Amino acid sequence: MRINSKILSTIFHTNKEDINKYCSHLLKKKISYSYIKGLERDKVLVQILKRIRSDQQIIAGKGRTKEWHEGWGEALSLYKKSNSLTPKFYTARENKYFRLNGELIKSNNPNFEVKMVDIFRNWYFKKYLTNINDIYEFGAGTGHNMVELSKIFPNKNLYASDFVKTSVNLLKLVSKKKKMNMKCFQFDMAKPNKKLKIKENSAIYTSGALEQLSGRIYDFINFILSKNPKIVIHVEPAPQFYDTKKLVDFTADFFQRKRGYTDNLLDYLILLEKKKKIKIIKKMKSPFGSLMIEGYNFIVWSPK
Repeated sequence: MRINSKILSTIFHTNKEDINKYCSHLLKKKISYSYIKGLERDKVLVQILKRIRSDQQIIAGKGRTKEWHEGWGEALSLYKKSNSLTPKFYTARENKYFRLNGELIKSNNPNFEVKMVDIFRNWYFKKYLTNINDIYEFGAGTGHNMVELSKIFPNKNLYASDFVKTSVNLLKLVSKKKKMNMKCFQFDMAKPNKKLKIKENSAIYTSGALEQLSGRIYDFINFILSKNPKIVIHVEPAPQFYDTKKLVDFTADFFQRKRGYTDNLLDYLILLEKKKKIKIIKKMKSPFGSLMIEGYNFIVWSPK
């Protein structure tokens, strides 16, 4: 099988016209895959469970700030040598096993996840940010999302931040080398700087960033509310989207909760909507994922 507009329209919960309008150009190169079944599927599930049992990484644990500082420092050195910005956590997967629409699949392309990320963000960037003037990404990491945004919208004002200095240094270097219209600054989402100004008709964006706060999201979400952006987009792990009656979803939920990824984002946004403080525009389960987790759940909202 191969990824096409029909499959994308199903997993993005939209229609084929929408897909063809925003990201059909990325389907020119075939992205093939196959669902795994029987003994192979059992072996992969056993592999996942063994990995969960042995995994010792705890998100937001002691020493994690130092690890991020060193990790983004390593990414900075790599970029200086090779111009590569693809985060190490979803570079080529040697095992070639992934998740698609809630099922386990195998692809001969080890970059299947990277290619799906590119298709997905092209779709939602163009669909939701076309009429926005200023876009702020918090937890921007290597800046790979900002680079793609700059290609799509070269005239928009971009702002990228992260909580460690090595990431900000990398973001500044990327902006300079690629001649991007982007300002970079240090910002800790766990302790948001309330003095930061957010311009009118702006968007706030996070991707795989709030997950690292281990649930300490309330101050940041309230910070966003106080700044009144036009639209907010989160692409984050959220266990509420899993159907834990299904074994594949159960393993991802188990892995996510053991590591301590943020698990209260969706619940808090639903609460704010009930209080009539925000409007949730779209929310949907991650269309795809890595072997261990579906980390691209999609939530779009705006303050009222």
